[in-house]
Amino acid sequence: MARKSQPVKGFGVVSKKLSLSNRAYRGIHAIKVKNIVGSVGRVQDLLSGFRLKNPDVRYYRLRKIMEKGDVVPPIIVYKVGNEYYVLDGNHRVAIAKELGIEFIDAEVIEFFPSERKESRTLRKKRIEFENLTGLKGIDLTEHRHYDTFFNYINDYAHQMELFLKRKVDIKEAALNWFLSVYTPAVQCIVEKGLEDVYQGKTLGDIFCFILDYKWYKSQKEGYDIGFDNAMQGFIEEILGKEEPEEKKTLIEKFEGLLEEVLPWIKKE
Repeated sequence: MARKSQPVKGFGVVSKKLSLSNRAYRGIHAIKVKNIVGSVGRVQDLLSGFRLKNPDVRYYRLRKIMEKGDVVPPIIVYKVGNEYYVLDGNHRVAIAKELGIEFIDAEVIEFFPSERKESRTLRKKRIEFENLTGLKGIDLTEHRHYDTFFNYINDYAHQMELFLKRKVDIKEAALNWFLSVYTPAVQCIVEKGLEDVYQGKTLGDIFCFILDYKWYKSQKEGYDIGFDNAMQGFIEEILGKEEPEEKKTLIEKFEGLLEEVLPWIKKE
């Protein structure tokens, strides 16, 4: 028994259902004709199986060309997942399906679902953080972490001002903080294998966990325990204690860099 032809899908319906708003141009290449399932704004002109309701002179002219195997211009399609929707070229697709042609050249524009509200909030926070600090490339999975970073950098800027006895721009402080605190800490996070413990989290996320740990321990002890002690304590609680001879504070490990860019931080 022959398989029943599928009705032609409308891109508008699919776009609304999936909230398609992001797009990417994929260039011109051959696509499978069987994966062409719908049309953009012309569903009313098509029957199931992508047959034209009213074949016209143009249809028969194109059919003769394609029957001979001559080249026809690429169609234009919207791609959603593994399916294609014809923006321009319904006649060519209808003929290709009738003739059993397997591939057809197409100019492809791929559509993606809109980002979730949480993702949009995260992106907004990231852009805001980057504009305020000048720091780019710090990936976080929770938008609150960008607030944590910014507040920490603000405190860091205050320390710089006390030491240098002058006003310090937030971007100047952010760069110093990135080189002197964040970069060494991230290297240590990688070396200790904390990424394996917190799978699905970024290096920035793990750094924020250490800041949270620092705040908790400082509240418990009644004084600021300092980032270096917080880092060491966090690692010990997560991974267990290391051998004494291997222990080095972050400042000892990176003292050359710190002496150059962060003279106001003393060893704890």
